[in-house]
Amino acid sequence: MSNGELYEGREQTLVKHFILQKYLERFACIVGSHWDVLTYVDCFSGPWNARSEKFEDSSFAIALKELRNARDALDKQRGRNVQLRCFFLEKNRAAYAKLREFADDATDAKIETRNATLEESIPDIADFVRRGGAKAFPFIFIDPTGWTGFEMETIAPLLRLNPGEVLINFMTGHIRRFLDSPDEETQDSFKRLFGSGAFRAKVHGLAQLEREDAAVEEYTRNAKGVGGFNFGCNAIVLHPEMDRTHFNLIYLTRNLKGIEVFKDAEKKAMEVQETARAEAQQRNRVARKGQSELFGSKELHDSTHYESLRERYLTKARDLVLQALKSKSRLLYDDAWTLALSKPVVWESDLKQWIEDWKQAGHLEVAGMKPRQRMPHRNEQNYLIWK
Repeated sequence: MSNGELYEGREQTLVKHFILQKYLERFACIVGSHWDVLTYVDCFSGPWNARSEKFEDSSFAIALKELRNARDALDKQRGRNVQLRCFFLEKNRAAYAKLREFADDATDAKIETRNATLEESIPDIADFVRRGGAKAFPFIFIDPTGWTGFEMETIAPLLRLNPGEVLINFMTGHIRRFLDSPDEETQDSFKRLFGSGAFRAKVHGLAQLEREDAAVEEYTRNAKGVGGFNFGCNAIVLHPEMDRTHFNLIYLTRNLKGIEVFKDAEKKAMEVQETARAEAQQRNRVARKGQSELFGSKELHDSTHYESLRERYLTKARDLVLQALKSKSRLLYDDAWTLALSKPVVWESDLKQWIEDWKQAGHLEVAGMKPRQRMPHRNEQNYLIWK
């Protein structure tokens, strides 16, 4: 089956899996060049609504495939013997039976599974990671279907694994509807999710998009603090048929290289997302009208919402960099890069265009570049100087 068939009606999952796959594709090769063991933990494995008999449209199968590809490439190219270890967790019995069947068929990786909740399994996961040894690097994927079951206090031991990186599906679509709920139990559940009640003041009185941004930023800030991460960013995954955010994928790392790899995956995923949304929306129109359309989905797709979001975050990122430049006068390019790429759908090419524009306008000069170097680079002590 093609991707279109596997993910029809759940295009948001296609985008999520694409980002996961593209990230792990590079992550596993980079980390496997320095670490002897790659440990992948999937905290809400499923499978849910998988249509492939081999579970090719499930996160755990996608992850294991990329880990295998990296292991084989590292063995062939560098003679490295990288071990693969996976921990798959699923609380639903029916889904777990399928998960277990998949795991039993995999003989070239160490796989452990649990039919339990995440809250019950944190000690087992931590123990599994530790048993990988001092040369193991874990990647934790937390992909719930709502906002409960992965409270900040619950996942804190996983966030604190060092080394380690984490990807969290922040279910913005569900959370948005209840952020302002007066129900005390709902608000208490949000307090546990965020790790504090401070989010209430951050989101109070804001318009929808600002409220979503504030909630995602507050969650990211808290998770970074709990885990001692240096960097965090997120990718927006849109609803296939409506102009609104379905969820945000929040990525946490202690190394700027991780941000580079994640942002590259995000950039590639945005084209996939708009193509999938175009097809989903055309399919919906045809079903509603009962007749086919003359032109293809891409020709008829209105990308205004995505383009407005990109312009929104470009402005936010540019303002962040400008504020830092004007307050410090001399800003390391690495720091400007980190500020700019902390916003979704903003990439290094955007930052370099701003720098070029500011240079042309006579507002900026760059210090520390080599004689023939046109633009600043990270890790080379290049400084942006605001004049």
